[in-house]
Amino acid sequence: MLVYIVSFPLVIWFMVYMIFRKIMPKSVNTFKLVCDAGVFLWFYACAVLLETLVGDDVFWLLLAICCAIFPANAIWQRVRHEEVLYTKMFVHGWRLLFLLLVPLHAVLFTLGVAKEMIH
Repeated sequence: MLVYIVSFPLVIWFMVYMIFRKIMPKSVNTFKLVCDAGVFLWFYACAVLLETLVGDDVFWLLLAICCAIFPANAIWQRVRHEEVLYTKMFVHGWRLLFLLLVPLHAVLFTLGVAKEMIH
C-alpha cells in the first residue's frame, strides 16, 4: 500500500475527488475540500521520496520548510498593507502548500526513477 501512496498520489487524490463529488451536495466546493485534504497525502509522499533519495530522515526539514510558509504569508499580507487575518493566512498557506508539494513530488519521483535506472 505504501508504494501506491508514494508512487501514485495523483490517482488516489483523483479517486477521492470523484467519490466526494458524488456524495457531497452541489453547494460544497469539493475541489477545494479535496485539495485541502490532499496536502497530507502529498506531504507524506514527498517525505518518503525525499528520505529514499537522500538516504537519511529529512522529515523534520521538510516540515520546517512547510511551516515557514505561514509566517511568510503573514509578512506578505503585511507588505501589501492588508490586515493579517490568521484564518486567511492559514487557508492561503495551506493551499500554497498543495501547489508546492505537487510539483515537488513530480520532481522527486522523476529523480528517483532516474536514480534507479542508473544503478
